[in-house]
Amino acid sequence: MKTAVWYTSTFLVIFIYLYCYLVQFIRGAEIRPQLHLHQPLLRNRLGGVQPSSHMTSLPPVIVGAPSHHLGWPLAGSSAGNQHPSLQRHLPPLPPPPPASVFSDYLTPGNMAVSSSISVSSSVSSAPVHPSVTAAPVTPAAPKPLDFGYHNYDNMTAWLKHFSASNPDLTALYSIGKSVQGRELWVMVVSSSPFQHMKGKPDVKYVANIHGNEAVSREMALHLIEHLVKNYREDAYIRWLLDQTRIHILPSLNPDGFEVAREGTCTGGQGRYNARGFDLNRNFPDYFKQNTKRVQPETEAYKEWIAKIQFTLSAGLHAGALVASYPFDNTPNSAYQAFASTPSQTPDDDVFHHLATLYARNHATMYQGVACKPGSPSFPNGTTNGAAWYPLTGGAQDYSYVWTGTMEITVEMACCKYPPAAELPVHWSEHRQALIRFVGEAHRGVRGFVTDGNGRPLENVAMKIKGRDAPFQTTKHGEFWRILLPGYYRIEAYKEGYEPVEEDFSVTDHHATQVNLTLFKQVDSKNGFGTLDDVSNYYSLSASEERPSKRHPSISNKQDIPHPTGLSGLLITLRSQMDNLFANLFG
Repeated sequence: MKTAVWYTSTFLVIFIYLYCYLVQFIRGAEIRPQLHLHQPLLRNRLGGVQPSSHMTSLPPVIVGAPSHHLGWPLAGSSAGNQHPSLQRHLPPLPPPPPASVFSDYLTPGNMAVSSSISVSSSVSSAPVHPSVTAAPVTPAAPKPLDFGYHNYDNMTAWLKHFSASNPDLTALYSIGKSVQGRELWVMVVSSSPFQHMKGKPDVKYVANIHGNEAVSREMALHLIEHLVKNYREDAYIRWLLDQTRIHILPSLNPDGFEVAREGTCTGGQGRYNARGFDLNRNFPDYFKQNTKRVQPETEAYKEWIAKIQFTLSAGLHAGALVASYPFDNTPNSAYQAFASTPSQTPDDDVFHHLATLYARNHATMYQGVACKPGSPSFPNGTTNGAAWYPLTGGAQDYSYVWTGTMEITVEMACCKYPPAAELPVHWSEHRQALIRFVGEAHRGVRGFVTDGNGRPLENVAMKIKGRDAPFQTTKHGEFWRILLPGYYRIEAYKEGYEPVEEDFSVTDHHATQVNLTLFKQVDSKNGFGTLDDVSNYYSLSASEERPSKRHPSISNKQDIPHPTGLSGLLITLRSQMDNLFANLFG
């Protein structure tokens, strides 16, 4: 016969477990989705899914966008490591725009504006979306975008009409389909919408990952229209579109949106996809193995960000008013439900800067006022994700760890699906922040890596010394990394080549250009570690394919001790119960 102590202990464990979920439910669904590399280094390294070969390619389309050759010398270039032929192939950087360009995008208390410019060159002949299906072009007049909610059919019609009417600044494509067969549309807004231009970063906004958080969907659509319509009148927007490729995905969960209801500020109707899965809990996780079955929307999203190297990203949500940043999860998530503490990334300073910049450019977010009595308030309008509440399988952490993208989450309104009459107010509050955030892709360091003959090197493992968060080069040998002003050392490694390190400094005036040359060696040693070093740290699920060992692998493993004592017991019990429920209910 079991003792009273056994019954008491069992009751306490079950009560604590249920309380953890209750706390997360009361705090509001969550905060995040939110994507940069041709062969994502961390994704390969920690066991992410390899891009499937069944995805079709866009036919190459050459857009005759003029390059800028204005004679500004390359900043921060290294003569010692730069191959002489590289200087003949790279055009100079254009000068930063004058301070007056930014005058309409500054508010009191803002941080210094980065006025860096990426390298421009002639249009590449390679298609920019090798993994996506081109949208059919409908030669019809665009419909004006009103301040109302647009269901899937209306949204699709508007996107097609708008893109067909603005082919010089937009390109519409789909990354896949939802469970119920709805296209996951993405609109590129740029002066080079169809083709990649060397040195020009890609930035991404992803909205409506929770179908009932509808305000984010409409803000994304209005951002598309605003950027295009103001390209010729607004100097800063013109500079952004000339120097950046902006990808906007208005709805990652179109099925959920169709069953959500206008005016519903809380609750879960429409939150999940058509199979009842929370898409922002459906990604591989850095801290804990995620056993939930991968959904079509999630798989399409992962393949998308595996093909395009995004430098900067934001996931647009609703249900609070705050800018949140990684990590979302923590190694001791059970304990976090009772005493939340930040779970910091190696780039915590940069993430805090990005979140603060967005909050300061929003009309009221920076005030940090709670949405309602009993809701959490956020000093300065920002929060670390895990400090708010931890979650497993979020898109924000996946983007950072697997693809090297600097991504934050923006909770756009206290009400998830506010009445349409309130949309003009939300747009006026977010417009400046959405535009200014994109400009941060031009902060930090960027450059090219070539071999001894001046040929670009793809999949070079890059790392900022002291920051255990690697990234890698594209097939054009390009790399980008957002950094705050200071002194740094960059490291580059590729199997079969001599490693290279280079010191450089970052200022607020423009991104520092660092070009590196790797020379072949006979016996290559991987100074960053091997895939085997992390194979036991992150386990592959049955459906995931082990990365190819042809590509160099470096570790992004954090020195995180496994919790012991009561915390360790609770985490173990919760993990076992999670697995049990997942096996029983999918």
